[in-house]
Amino acid sequence: MRIVAILAVHEERPYLYNCLSHLIENGIEFAVVDNGSTDGSKELLHDQAFAPHLAGYLHVPFTGTFYWEKILRAQEQLLRTIEADWHLLLAPDEIMHSYVPGETLADAIARLDGEGHDVINFDEFTFLPVDGDYVPDIGRIPPLRHYYFYEPKNPNQMRAWKKATGLTNIPEAGHMMSGGEFRLAPETFALRHYIFRSQAHALEKYAKRNFAQEELARKWHLVRARSEAEHLKFPHADELHCLPSAEDRHLERRYPWKRHYWERKD
Repeated sequence: MRIVAILAVHEERPYLYNCLSHLIENGIEFAVVDNGSTDGSKELLHDQAFAPHLAGYLHVPFTGTFYWEKILRAQEQLLRTIEADWHLLLAPDEIMHSYVPGETLADAIARLDGEGHDVINFDEFTFLPVDGDYVPDIGRIPPLRHYYFYEPKNPNQMRAWKKATGLTNIPEAGHMMSGGEFRLAPETFALRHYIFRSQAHALEKYAKRNFAQEELARKWHLVRARSEAEHLKFPHADELHCLPSAEDRHLERRYPWKRHYWERKD
């Protein structure tokens, strides 16, 4: 079974090594839509460690505005050129896995495929660097342990789908699948979102980002576009769940946050 992840990259080099290393270790190839990166991301993709696993590449110029629909359409265009059984939508600051210890992501998807499912939903866990900054280029799950379970609705992150279904994720901004009938797996997987690398990165990433006005009018990006600098200060570690080790897959799902921490400060 061939599984190809699709990633959008814009100045994501600090995340990229860890993300791609984890995909390769888990039997997943990747394709990349590069939105005008100038930070060495393209060069990394063609490094001998990653180039054999690169299934496709498409460059989309960056205009100074974050235009997510344009990126989603470019991803869909690129995926149409790639023969695969399953696709994953993944960001460079994310790591995916099942809850089964030792199970690779490829084996987990193949298992649910064998049970007749077409789409897999992911539980999103937002990890915050409250006990040290994110560590790039280590080739494994980052050593951050504090997190919260973010679930504004259920399901919320349909990120894996069988290519033959012909489904699309564009109408729902990449979060949900539509365009036909499908069989959603009752089992969910984990999505670790390393949303910020440090407190300084949090201020830079959202407080200064320019979002496309037409997408804001559709109520896309609102939880990020409305981020005030003072609200982006991390919560205390005591307010978060903490894993005994970073690789532990026993992630707490009993107490979902309906809003991100910076929204809860409003």
